[in-house]
Amino acid sequence: MTTPASTQQGGADRASAPPVLGAVLWTFAVVGIADLAYRSYVATRDDVDFRALYDGASRFVEGGSVYADPYFLLTPSGLLAMVPFGLLDRDAAFAVWNTLSLAAAAAGVALSLRFARVPLRSPMAAGLLLGLSLTPPLTQTLMFGNLNNSLLLALGAGCLLALRDDRRALAGVLLGLSLALKPLLVLVLVIPLLRRQWATVAWALALPAVLNVIGFLVTPFREDFLEVTVPALLSARPDFNSSLWAIGAFFDVPEPVVVVVRVLVVLGALLAAWRLRAADDPVLRLASAYGVLLLATFLSAALAQGYYALLLVPLLVTAGRPGSPLASPLAWIGVVLFAGGDEWKIAGSPDLVAAMTQVRPALGWALLLAVLAVAAFRRPGGRHAPGVPAPERVNPGTPGMPGGPGALT
Repeated sequence: MTTPASTQQGGADRASAPPVLGAVLWTFAVVGIADLAYRSYVATRDDVDFRALYDGASRFVEGGSVYADPYFLLTPSGLLAMVPFGLLDRDAAFAVWNTLSLAAAAAGVALSLRFARVPLRSPMAAGLLLGLSLTPPLTQTLMFGNLNNSLLLALGAGCLLALRDDRRALAGVLLGLSLALKPLLVLVLVIPLLRRQWATVAWALALPAVLNVIGFLVTPFREDFLEVTVPALLSARPDFNSSLWAIGAFFDVPEPVVVVVRVLVVLGALLAAWRLRAADDPVLRLASAYGVLLLATFLSAALAQGYYALLLVPLLVTAGRPGSPLASPLAWIGVVLFAGGDEWKIAGSPDLVAAMTQVRPALGWALLLAVLAVAAFRRPGGRHAPGVPAPERVNPGTPGMPGGPGALT
């Protein structure tokens, strides 16, 4: 027989379950992030990215040729950001470099959560941190010494937050700085273009243009950039590369076929972004468009490394939002493919292991891109005239509360 006391006790147990879950997740998240941060300073690592960029910055300071090294792939504007590290000795430079990378990754996660209106103290935030501490997108970023990846996450998430809040000049500055550092977010320019946010577009184009001119003029032996780096940027290296171009070369696919597939991927992403331009929910509109454009970049670019997936955090944090395309199990199969373990081992099949290592991130990117694109074409896309930006929807409610007057959905 059920008594009022037992009913009350059962209700208390059910009510306490979410706080307990949050406490457990936060405990594991803090331990995981602290362990990763500690190892990023003291563990044996293959900091190949740090070494290449630090050596380039040191050569700049010494007046030598920066771009004689084919592995220094930053544009002249990106080189400017690296120069201060060349003024330090290697150990001090790495300590500052790694600290900035950790801080930028943390800022990127915080900005992503704020963009998606997810509370920073929520269980979802803890789950995100725990997942990042255990998976290659963040672990490889730190162990390879790739500061750019962390900075691009922070700049990309900040740009989306500024676009959500209609702070167009700030969005353009943040996007422009990301393009000056590394033009990986170049297709994100399509988002303000489709909504005719000209201030954003102007800032995003002007900043890297000016900084590239300055960087090119002050770089010693600048001709090496044109003779060594530009050809390297326009070709697909076979190692540590999961782009369609590199996969095509790995499997000896005829180059014209690869070119056609790459073009179709970009066109499909552009059409999906166009379909999303008038979606009612500004968070899902921006996150989905950002996702399809970034995934298309990964697949179609000359170079795409698995840990680039860190930049997808602003998309992934919208998973719990009503109407999110990430509700599909296929989306998470894609996430597991590109964010899973470093290597699948199959006894007696080294060639198959090599092929899967090369292909797995691209398969995950392609599957997630397909899920987002299908969702974009199934969604009504608003009731607005073609080419007319959709107004931000305001929900009635209690003033000062989420969903109240003045709050965006």
